[in-house]
Amino acid sequence: MKVVKNVCYRQMARFATVVMSCLMSHGVLAQTLDQMVATALPGNQTELTFTFSESAPTPRIYVVDSPARLVMDLWDVTRSDQVDRSLTVGSGLVSNVNFAQTSDRMRVVVEMTESVSYDALSNGKSLTLRLGNDVTPSAPQPMERVAQDASDNTRITGIDFERIEGNAGRVTLSMSDDRAGLDIIEEGTGIIVNLTGATLSPGLAQKLDVTAFATPINFIDAMNADDSAAILILPSSDPFDYLAYQSNNQLVLDFKPVSLGSQLERQAELFPFSGQEIDLNFQSVEVRSVLQIIAEVAEKNLVVGEEVGGNTTLRLKNVPWDQALDIILKTNGLDKRIVGNVMLVGDAAQIAERERQELENQQQVKELAPLVTEYIQIDYRRASEMKEYLSAANLISERGFVLSDDQTNVLMVRETNAAIEDIRRTLKRFDVEVAQIMVEARVVTASANFSESLGVKWGFANGPTTVLGDGQLSLGSAITGPGIAGVGQSGLNVDFGVAGPSLAVGFIKNSLLLSAELSALESSGNGEVISQPKVITTNGKAANITSGQQIPYQTVEDGTTTTAFKDVALSLNVTPQLNPGDRIAMDLAINQDSVGSTLANGEISINTNQLTTSVVVSDGDTIVLGGVFRTEASDGVQKVPGLGDIPILGAAFRNKQVTEQKNELLIFITPKLIRESLSVR
Repeated sequence: MKVVKNVCYRQMARFATVVMSCLMSHGVLAQTLDQMVATALPGNQTELTFTFSESAPTPRIYVVDSPARLVMDLWDVTRSDQVDRSLTVGSGLVSNVNFAQTSDRMRVVVEMTESVSYDALSNGKSLTLRLGNDVTPSAPQPMERVAQDASDNTRITGIDFERIEGNAGRVTLSMSDDRAGLDIIEEGTGIIVNLTGATLSPGLAQKLDVTAFATPINFIDAMNADDSAAILILPSSDPFDYLAYQSNNQLVLDFKPVSLGSQLERQAELFPFSGQEIDLNFQSVEVRSVLQIIAEVAEKNLVVGEEVGGNTTLRLKNVPWDQALDIILKTNGLDKRIVGNVMLVGDAAQIAERERQELENQQQVKELAPLVTEYIQIDYRRASEMKEYLSAANLISERGFVLSDDQTNVLMVRETNAAIEDIRRTLKRFDVEVAQIMVEARVVTASANFSESLGVKWGFANGPTTVLGDGQLSLGSAITGPGIAGVGQSGLNVDFGVAGPSLAVGFIKNSLLLSAELSALESSGNGEVISQPKVITTNGKAANITSGQQIPYQTVEDGTTTTAFKDVALSLNVTPQLNPGDRIAMDLAINQDSVGSTLANGEISINTNQLTTSVVVSDGDTIVLGGVFRTEASDGVQKVPGLGDIPILGAAFRNKQVTEQKNELLIFITPKLIRESLSVR
């Protein structure tokens, strides 16, 4: 026991030593940030002053253009409780300042409305960060410019390339730490990755040719530049999109190819102008004259308001006419409306006011319009159901009303003429004949021989036949039914898995062969068609059919005997949905119960088979669902007592019986679209 304690004490001492060394190495207790003050300066500039408990540390600063952020890392610094984690500035171009703490440093993130220049200066315990578009380095004598130690630069230890899923290319940069600043620039057709405060390890400053990988990347060129490392990625001419993210000491860039359509959509979003390119070079020319020239190029009729006047000076070269028009309108406080082939140009405020007045006039006309009464006959749906649709669509105003009568299937509507026309258009879309679908199910139990024959090979034969047409079912050593000839052996193979529990799905194009095979199956004694339920329902409506019996059972509680009933039934629940191309989606729930054996206490057991699934089948095709496989095996020995136990000779005095029975439950589902209703003429 003493030895164990000594070992524990030594381990605890070592652990404490490691923890203290880690804390000291990371400088958790080195110093704290006590205060941050934001000051607004002339020229839309902002000055951030950070006050520390000891001498101001040397920061690592880098700028991100999109979104506009300035990130400053301060090693061996923690934030005091007097400084909030997030501070709102709202001065100049600076909106917020956020602080994040790690084990060895504090990160300061300055959120800006746009990228600006900056200057960092230290003076004793203070660190001043000045931000603005016109910031110039200021150097009072007592202050020293913040500098970075080149020996402390991040080293790039590896540049890896690999092809990933989707023919995409991945560039992975491994670094010694995560202190380097990141700036990604799109220049021409290439991507430049600038890592501020990083240097390439020896041997990495080279150009890599990765064209053979067939990705959007052709070349990767790495080089050192001053106090940073630059990675130039040259893509191919095919359209692409890229994603960059950093995780600890790794920077990953993924380049994914995109389709031409996606590239055109992206270009259209960035540059929505597509008119004919024109050149305009005018010095103090009337705006009306420039608008007339653009209208002639656009081949549109022009109407200019009387309020449009003044002169403009512009020089545009190879600019789409719609972009040139947009520039002229925005610079002169104008707006346009295009109706057909006519373009109206006027003062933006006056156009908006005119449209507002038109809307008010339309609302007044709508409120004062006379009401009329219409009786609308509903043909295929219930009148009350259509009334609910009209109410949900807010087509009935406060002045009007709608009544429904399901006996005559008529809607009485009192509204304005314009509103009644909208109501008629809405009813025309909803009051349509709904397709009817018949769903037929065959529940079959098959013996091992037949299920094995069915499971070995079945599919579609492509060879012609005079009886079945193109779609045929091949059953391997198939049972031949009446009128079946030329059954092929090629096509889709599906294994029903008769060697164990499984679920297999397949399709049959023609139910004629299926019926013949099942008839032959029953005739040969290899199987039994348990049930064949059918149900007809409308598109999108659930249907249920149940057939069976109720088994009584008794329960005794507190000396009182009660009798209850348990359903033993075959049920089919289906909700069909007609899709384009006459493909029918079905939510199926099939339950097959049967009376089992009588238990020792006199109660009757119930055997249950359930199937719940969702499938999509073409009109008239049969989907095969199979897999409830059951095996019953028994061994028995009959012998003469004593003599049957004699070695070798005892075989003459005993009889061994081995019985094995295999059965499989197969379910065939056939949906059929009822295209014509039955009628008596």
